[in-house]
Amino acid sequence: MRTNGYSIVIRSRVESLAHINHFVKRVGRLHQLESRVVDDVTLAVYEGCANVIEHAYNGDESREIRIELRVDADELTVFIFDDGPFFLPEVRRSPGVEELVDTGADGGFGLMIMERLMDVIERYSRNGYNVLEMRKQLERR
Repeated sequence: MRTNGYSIVIRSRVESLAHINHFVKRVGRLHQLESRVVDDVTLAVYEGCANVIEHAYNGDESREIRIELRVDADELTVFIFDDGPFFLPEVRRSPGVEELVDTGADGGFGLMIMERLMDVIERYSRNGYNVLEMRKQLERR
C-alpha cells in the first residue's frame, strides 16, 4: 500500500472540534482501519487540538489549526500544526488519573490521554509552526 495523505484546517473554536470526528472516521473507513484504532486516533487528535485552542491560542477564535493524517501500510501518522508559542512539557513521568484527581489538577488529562492512546508522540517546531506528531500502529478489519 502506498502512503496516502489527508488534511483539514479548522478554526480555533471548540465548536470546530466536531469536524475532527468526521474527518478521522472518513479516513479510517477509506482505509478499512479497525474501529478501535480510529476511535483512539480521533480522541487523541481532539485532545491535541483542544490543547492548542486553550493553551497555545488562549481561546482566540480567529486562529487556525491544520491537521494532517498520513496512512502507510502499518502506521497512521497525525500532524497537528499551530502557530502559537512553542510548548514542550517537561520530560517527566506522566501522572496517573488518581494522582491528577488527588492533587486537584485542573489540567494534564489531555496529554495523558494522548500518551496512552498513541504509540509515539513528538513535539517540535518546523517552518514557523509548532508540530504535534502522533503515530499509531494499524490494525485492519
